[in-house]
Amino acid sequence: MGGCVTELNFSRQWYLDWVRVWAFAVLILYHVGMYYVEGWAFHIKSASTSVLLQDLMLLTNPWRMSLLFFISGIVFAYCERKMSTWGLLKAKFIRLFIPLVFSMYIVVAPQLYLEVSNKGLIDMTFIEFWFVYINPNTMLLPEYQSIIGLLTWNHLWFLAYLWTYCVCLLLIFKLLPVHHFFQSCLTRLSPAFAFVLVVSVIFGVWISLRAHYPSTHALTDDWYNHGKYFFVFFAGYCYALSPQLKASVIAKRHMLLILALIGYGFIILDKHGYLYWLTQYFDTSIWVKTFYGVILSINHWAWILMLLGYGAKHWDKSSDRLAYATGAILPWYILHQTLIMIAAVWLKPYGIPILYEGILIVLLTVMGCYMGYEIIKRSGPVKILFGLPCLFK
Repeated sequence: MGGCVTELNFSRQWYLDWVRVWAFAVLILYHVGMYYVEGWAFHIKSASTSVLLQDLMLLTNPWRMSLLFFISGIVFAYCERKMSTWGLLKAKFIRLFIPLVFSMYIVVAPQLYLEVSNKGLIDMTFIEFWFVYINPNTMLLPEYQSIIGLLTWNHLWFLAYLWTYCVCLLLIFKLLPVHHFFQSCLTRLSPAFAFVLVVSVIFGVWISLRAHYPSTHALTDDWYNHGKYFFVFFAGYCYALSPQLKASVIAKRHMLLILALIGYGFIILDKHGYLYWLTQYFDTSIWVKTFYGVILSINHWAWILMLLGYGAKHWDKSSDRLAYATGAILPWYILHQTLIMIAAVWLKPYGIPILYEGILIVLLTVMGCYMGYEIIKRSGPVKILFGLPCLFK
């Protein structure tokens, strides 16, 4: 989420911006889908839900956030070579931490208000709720509270995690002189071995942490997600330092697409019970569990690397639209889920058929994000609250 997409020779890698923009466009559709998909928890739910949406959303569910962390790792690597440690930390603080804190107080507050109001848990105006929401000592809604009270980041957990990973990696490189060691290892790393390595690590994280640490997005207890996303972030950092890996994902993009489709097909067959003869042994056989974990880990990486391969081959060029979208992506990301929920609650009483209502929610969200960004980028000091004053380009 932000800036400085250059290569080791400081030439701009446009395809990374394109892939990130398209990934975010999918994220808007995904979060609209969360309002309608049956059986998946979301802050508010439509009265009309769809089981079929699960199949569609499972296409991107296993890897969509990993893709953003991977690209963020690439960005971090390129920026690190242009900036001092303090300069990079300051830039990330402005780009990630300030928007996160501001949005927790202002942008995300309506989400919790709409959620608890929709469930009939409160009966108060938004202003009344907001003063309670920002009070860390409030006694309201204890089931929604954390150590900071009702304050929450909801969809902005990505910013919190990315900020944490940037700080951690900076500290590691500051305290341990490992840059030359990494560079030396990466130059000798074959693409085939690199693929086996990243699949093996993600599999190790999956089999050792997933069952014990369900996803919470709460930062302090989310160890499975940290194991996965921090490694993906670090893998993106390594990818940036290994030109041979970029050449390989371009050359192997068709094979990666085939692997990705096979992985998705496996997930769908398993979901619909066609692999019961195998699934029934999942909890009792380490071999079956290992087989599942390997397939899911290959699927995870195949989609990410396939998209980078096709992007590098076909989208590695600039345009005015890309320049606009790259500048808009963080404010749009901050605003979109709140706008989705406002639009959904506003349209709910009209009983519009699910397809047309979903299209309307997408259109209203896009319009709201566009208008919000146009206002924000013209608002002087307000821009910093949405991460726009980027010190590195």
